Amino acid sequence: MKKYITLALLVVILFSSCSPVKDDQSPRTSETAKVQVSDTRLIVGFSQMNHINPWRVAETNDMRQVAEEREINLLVADADSSIEKQTQDIRDFIAQGAQYIVCTPFTYDGYQEVVDICKEAGVPLIMLDREIAGTGGVDFLTFIGSDFYQEGVRAAKWLAEVMGNNAKIVELHGNEGSSCGIDRANGFHDGIRTIEGMEVVAFGYADFERIKGQDVMEDIILSFGKEFNAVYAHNDEMAIGAIQALKAANIRPNTDVTIISIDGSKDALKSIIAGELGATIECTPRLAKTVFDTIADHLLGKEIPPKIIIEDRLFDSSNAIELFDEGF
Repeated sequence: MKKYITLALLVVILFSSCSPVKDDQSPRTSETAKVQVSDTRLIVGFSQMNHINPWRVAETNDMRQVAEEREINLLVADADSSIEKQTQDIRDFIAQGAQYIVCTPFTYDGYQEVVDICKEAGVPLIMLDREIAGTGGVDFLTFIGSDFYQEGVRAAKWLAEVMGNNAKIVELHGNEGSSCGIDRANGFHDGIRTIEGMEVVAFGYADFERIKGQDVMEDIILSFGKEFNAVYAHNDEMAIGAIQALKAANIRPNTDVTIISIDGSKDALKSIIAGELGATIECTPRLAKTVFDTIADHLLGKEIPPKIIIEDRLFDSSNAIELFDEGF
């Protein structure tokens, strides 16, 4: 792999301290144009699957901010939810001299070509926040993100405790085929499987988007009426959309229907404080420090684990005000 930076200087850059992340600006959708860089800057290509919700925006902004602080040249491209475009973006990054590729995959399957491209070029590939078919340390360097299965288990446990093991649940999925969606569903279903009185009575796919979450919930209300008393949403945006649909149907959130979601956004924390959302399980988009620390370790020849799991918290009415600034 081509090196543009001395190891000693690289370690100083990558391990430098970080200032707070600013998530209030939307990222530019593409930065794949060729740039002139000095021989003292590491080049990293970051392929973001899309920017359709605040979580993705926050993740890209975090990558951009930490890269700037550490004097890393970060190439950024938005794949617009297309594996084909993402594959081409990664080819372009390598053509521009990227020494590492960081990729947020849209689905679990369909990334063998990306793996092959990076292997052929000798460029380490890091899968970020979602997994793909393959093995860390073999097909790609590592996966960095949350334990999505345990998020689902945790959501099931919380809901069982709050509902007294008596819940007819609507489940809102994101995009079909994503690793986080598969694991969040499996963890949740395994969590409620042995609890009598807990069952999923309806589900829908809302692509992790607020407006689609509202639309899907409206359809479910039309089909099922009020024959449910809980909602498990795979992210905050869909949960907030579902709350809007419930209120429009004169169903009181957190009174008639208990709602739990995943992400830990500021909008979700506001909803908890307002007494509408019951809880949200943190899935932080602030992963850049771990990404660049991992790259530094790899360049130093340290062994990289096949998975690097980020510890997450649960936000509810007991801590939403205190931890509000921890949201994104």
